[in-house]
Amino acid sequence: MKDGYSVTGVNRYYNPKINLFDSASAGVVYCEDQSKAFAKDRKSSKVIKTAVTVKSYVLYTTRLEKNDKGVWQTTRLTSQRGHKSCTP
Repeated sequence: MKDGYSVTGVNRYYNPKINLFDSASAGVVYCEDQSKAFAKDRKSSKVIKTAVTVKSYVLYTTRLEKNDKGVWQTTRLTSQRGHKSCTP
């Protein structure tokens, strides 16, 4: 993070779904739980805790494409905070 902050705590990724479109492209959808991750001031080491809300849970939708060397690369990524498929 910029401005002298870092992230501390735990981010949990779960509920992955993979869809192969063809031999060179795929979609991956997954959730992230940020409820136990917080900003930390690197200078003072103070952890800035925030309340857990539905926005602590994020849905990611990605598109991956295989390049000419056979390496899968993310070509598109979108996120939606508080999506009902990720909230408890």
